[in-house]
Amino acid sequence: MNTPPKHLEDCRTFFADSIDPFILMDQDFQVIWCNRAFLNTFGFAAEAADGADFAGLMGCPDSIFDLTEIMRRLQLGEPVRMRTLLRSATGEPVHVDCGGHALPRSASAGNDPRYMLIVRDISAMSMAMEALEANGNNTYRKLFENAVEGIFRTTPEGRYLDANPALARIYGYSSPQELIQHFSNIASQLYVDESRRDQFQEIMRKHGEVWEFESRIYRKNGEIIWISENSWIVRNSMGDIDCYEGTVTNITRRKETESELELQRARFTKLFENSPQAIVLIDTKGFITDVNRGFEELFGYSHQEVVGKRNREVVVPKELRFEAEQFYQNLSKGLHIQKETIRLHRSGRQIPVSVLGYPIRIGGEITGLYYIYADITERREFQDQLAHQAFHDSLTGLPNRALFMERLGRAVARAKRRENYRFAVFMLDLNRFKVVNDSLGHQAGDKLLIGVSRRIQSCIRSVDSVARLGGDEFAVLLEEYNVLQDVAEIAKRIHEVMKAPFVLGDQKIVTQASIGIVLKTEHYDNAEAILRDADIAMYRAKERGRIHSVRFKVFNKKMHLQATENLQIENDLRIAVYEGQMVLHYQPIVTVHDQALTGFEALVRWNHPRLGIVPPARFIPIAEETGLIIPLGAWVLEESCRQMREWRAELEDTGQLTMSVNISSKQLAQPDLVSFVKGVLERNSLSPQCLKLELTESVFLQDAPRATETLRSLKELGVQIVVDDFGTGYSSLNYLKLMPVDTLKIDRGFISGQDNCQQNLEIVRSIISLARNLGLQVIAEGVENEEQLRNLINQQCDAAQGFMFSKPVDNYKATQLIKKLSR
Repeated sequence: MNTPPKHLEDCRTFFADSIDPFILMDQDFQVIWCNRAFLNTFGFAAEAADGADFAGLMGCPDSIFDLTEIMRRLQLGEPVRMRTLLRSATGEPVHVDCGGHALPRSASAGNDPRYMLIVRDISAMSMAMEALEANGNNTYRKLFENAVEGIFRTTPEGRYLDANPALARIYGYSSPQELIQHFSNIASQLYVDESRRDQFQEIMRKHGEVWEFESRIYRKNGEIIWISENSWIVRNSMGDIDCYEGTVTNITRRKETESELELQRARFTKLFENSPQAIVLIDTKGFITDVNRGFEELFGYSHQEVVGKRNREVVVPKELRFEAEQFYQNLSKGLHIQKETIRLHRSGRQIPVSVLGYPIRIGGEITGLYYIYADITERREFQDQLAHQAFHDSLTGLPNRALFMERLGRAVARAKRRENYRFAVFMLDLNRFKVVNDSLGHQAGDKLLIGVSRRIQSCIRSVDSVARLGGDEFAVLLEEYNVLQDVAEIAKRIHEVMKAPFVLGDQKIVTQASIGIVLKTEHYDNAEAILRDADIAMYRAKERGRIHSVRFKVFNKKMHLQATENLQIENDLRIAVYEGQMVLHYQPIVTVHDQALTGFEALVRWNHPRLGIVPPARFIPIAEETGLIIPLGAWVLEESCRQMREWRAELEDTGQLTMSVNISSKQLAQPDLVSFVKGVLERNSLSPQCLKLELTESVFLQDAPRATETLRSLKELGVQIVVDDFGTGYSSLNYLKLMPVDTLKIDRGFISGQDNCQQNLEIVRSIISLARNLGLQVIAEGVENEEQLRNLINQQCDAAQGFMFSKPVDNYKATQLIKKLSR
């Protein structure tokens, strides 16, 4: 059906479920909308009625003049009250009472008139009354007695002459005879407000009929209900009033519905007007129909200035009109939207806002929509501050490792797209920096790092980036160079500025640096590999350098000598995964406040037949690169869950213990990961809540949509998601908001690292604050002493692990720890 203009929504709300047929028509008397009672009464399908000409649809030969009169009165703005005939879908005439009037004109409808009619099927009553008046035929008396509506005849003085059983039931009497005998004065005995009878008769005297006369009346048991009366005067042959006859309908339920609707409307209006958030109501064509005070205060417009205008033309920046159109399309489809975006103040100032959008449904159809805007300027500023802290070194103000790796990753991707794009990477390390710290103190060391950072910055171009990776390590990303000579010039400038001594208080310090350079970057697929090779070159430069000189080394194929060993490890690793050479060690995780055991992290070790125990740092990167991490990770998950099942079967107080298992980005990319995890849990009869999957931040930048989908599926399964080594990788507030993360794991470098202890404390505090704002738990790694534990207690960290509690141990020793540390 066509959607009515906005000002007709109340009509639709009131009459959608009405038992009386209801119809809306446009200025040409074509059908706009009709309710279910209309379709059911006259047998029309909604498609047949929609847009049909009213007279052509329902006109009968015997009533064509009546319909013409009805339309004439409506066009003149006069109310209509008439009894006539209308044609049903089968062509049969239907006796009806019609009531109608013109509705207020609406600007959104082009000021065209709209008309409404309420009709009531009185076929049964008409047949009954006519038959009774004619000859009192028993057949028609049955129709009178079996009518659904109450039918009556009363004297002008207020007594009942006749009534049917339906009226008796409405009034609560056992029979019409009891009702007739009971009433001697309708005014005082029936109506709650006695003056209603006088009003009834006054209308009768003026018009000879009463339509939809609504009153509250007493039933026999004293209950008060609402009724609607239609009545007319019956005159004798002399023209005098003989009696009143008419019909009564119980409208109590409708009145209660209307009352509830009014209450809801009042509540909504109060909420709408007093909400501190900006709310705008929009019709189905995109025009603003109402705004609240919050909208006026946020955007600087008055109510009168915006009503009737398009929302997108008032507060949406031109560059975001497409976004606004997408919002509108989604809402029109019945979806809701939630997003952070930018909107415009009347002054032109941009305001960061969160916007919620919902469709307004009435009678199952969308009749409008509304947006709720909240100013998030302060939150954005706080997020920007946190983001700056998360991605910048607090000592030097330079980008940190996370930000540098993000930029380097973008450079790698850009090189894949652009054939002529070239970039290079420097890795710098200050030699004998520890001597400065040990001899002059950390404060002097910090001043030296600040001085070094400024000198490096003075040597690079605006398109380049310099970062402090940690300690005394710096990295430089040189972008868009034309020839190798450009890179050489920058390296020479760094060489020259590093020659000059640094003044630290009363001391002059001449430091030295080793620089590793990666030039041929076009064959790299990821940022980590480039930084790894720059690091290799830097250490080679350190090994070959001379004292008090800046030493350079460009990465080349000769530095792949160790690759032979890596290849051998790879070959051995392929055998090890399938021949049972892998073992698991378990490191306990405890609550910070009371050191109670909450679970373990499963850590894989390689029991090499020739080399003995090989630490994971030696073979995990190779497993990642070769894809062996897939079968290795599957084994770790299966074995750790098997061990948890064994503990639960043999030990008490293990029901709440969790098992943390590391998964890589390659595992996360496997399409069957969720089903595999589910199968492992089912095979070991474990609840998903006991399993925690730990992943590093690098997965956030590798196919984020797929990673998000997989993690959400794991989350729906019941598995908990932990971000490992948080603060050292690709920390991104956006990804944290999007990913279904439960826990952040603070990297051990911020807990047990000796450099910049105060800075580390601030980072830990920021991470815990960030986690609290996002509703996440926090685990600290690398806790080695009481002081570190006290700091975590003071900062209300949730849990911790580290050598202070236990090193990773085999399953036997882990069993003993359970017995010792469980609550």
